Amino acid sequence: MGKHVAVLGVAIAAVAVGLVASSALGGKNQNEILIGISAARTGIGAPFDLQAGQLFQMRIEQINKAGGALGSKLRVEWLDTKSDKPTAATNAEELIGNGAVVIIAACDFDFSFPAINAARAHKVPGISLCASSPKVATPAIVGPYGGSMGLGSDAEGVAMAEWLRKNKPQLRRAYVFKDTLLEYTKATTDYFRADWLRLGGKICGSDTFVSGATLDLSSQITRLRGKVQGCDVIFNGSWQPYAAQLARAIRGAGLNTPIAANAAGNGVLVKQVAGNVSNYYAEAFVCLPTYCSGTQTPLIRRVAAQFKARFGKPIGDAYATRGYDLANAVVAAIKKAGSTDGPAIANALFNSNLVLNTLAGKAKFTSKCHRPQPASYSIELFTNGANRQVGSQSVQFIPNIGDGNACRGKPPAVTK
Repeated sequence: MGKHVAVLGVAIAAVAVGLVASSALGGKNQNEILIGISAARTGIGAPFDLQAGQLFQMRIEQINKAGGALGSKLRVEWLDTKSDKPTAATNAEELIGNGAVVIIAACDFDFSFPAINAARAHKVPGISLCASSPKVATPAIVGPYGGSMGLGSDAEGVAMAEWLRKNKPQLRRAYVFKDTLLEYTKATTDYFRADWLRLGGKICGSDTFVSGATLDLSSQITRLRGKVQGCDVIFNGSWQPYAAQLARAIRGAGLNTPIAANAAGNGVLVKQVAGNVSNYYAEAFVCLPTYCSGTQTPLIRRVAAQFKARFGKPIGDAYATRGYDLANAVVAAIKKAGSTDGPAIANALFNSNLVLNTLAGKAKFTSKCHRPQPASYSIELFTNGANRQVGSQSVQFIPNIGDGNACRGKPPAVTK
């Protein structure tokens, strides 16, 4: 009797070990690792979330063909937030209930934070596809498991200021437009202004607007007319399609002053909305063959071709490429952690000096700043609606503007 009990005890222990090992894998199917996406397929956020999410999916499919992670296949489940903030949190809860070990959130802080916060309550990493507000990279706000693949709206504002002051020193006086709808648009403008002044530029005027379906810029253009003669460049602190609407309104008023935009003011929508616009500078993470002529690696060209073959449309803007990079980052963290335990994945991503090979170059997250660093950008110029790369800019320093930005200062060097 005692011998049988002992054998039974060993068998139960073996089963228990097996259950513990398999429960480390997410998803109701214990042979798969489930990653959930709570982002917009429809609504105001779709122009940024949709293709970034699709590139995430595409890269996971490729990783699965190469063997997956930890001996298991990865599965992506995507619940459409419809660009609704409360739905983002509800979706995250449902996905975690289904076994998701990582939540992938929307491309803007305002729309991603509800999902990131819901994931935090379950000790599950919540990572935005490409949100760039400094808030989404600040652990005091998003917690130990939150972050973003975006390089930072602060970094975007700084990069454009640095590049213009270095390469176009004759452009000294900037008129600044600030779109106050999103944390992203507010931060790109605030950091451009701060760094422009730090680098010796002057502000010749400023204005605000709130982007949306009923956007009317007539008052802003009237005020711009009254000051533009004393200005050398106009900073466009909005996002698409509204950044292109502002450019169209400026040029439609007969004003040919150079316009400088952030990365969200780039892409195919510039020509589609603003027409054959010229003297329009914008940033990108990479120069995409979809619309940009310039330096492109074989990998970027291959990814662009793969995306078009997989989804039937070209990549519309460089923000989408962060989804591809995020898939690599999440899988690298899972492999380094050797587990799908949430805190272990977060620790591998944010605290282990994990170097990532992104489409834009080597980068890493840090425990202080939960986004890839250092930030570097392709600087591109539209002439008669055609985009070409005219330079590049690696961010050298993020100024302190008193907003609690955890990523301020000199970015870390990545040497591996």
